[in-house]
Amino acid sequence: MVNFKRAWIALGLALSTFGCATTFTGSAHIDGRPACEHQCRSEGMELAGMVYMGEYSSACVCQVPGQSASTNDVLLGGAAATSGGAVAALTAQRNRAANSSSSSR
Repeated sequence: MVNFKRAWIALGLALSTFGCATTFTGSAHIDGRPACEHQCRSEGMELAGMVYMGEYSSACVCQVPGQSASTNDVLLGGAAATSGGAVAALTAQRNRAANSSSSSR
């Protein structure tokens, strides 16, 4: 019974240490409207808008061609809300990187 309990504790520690790691690649910023239009076209969509989150990130909002304006409002609101979560994750990652580089000096 003791070995079973130790195994669960070890598994819990391993998952809590390695199971939540999130990494991002590429730039957190888009280089203006032309870059967004190119990205949307490459995915078979059209540019619906752009989201700017200050110094933390910016993003393109692409839509399926031919969507109505009333549908776009709902989609843009959802895209803006979703990007907020990405900004929070990026900020946390940058803070961890800054803390680890300052502590290694």
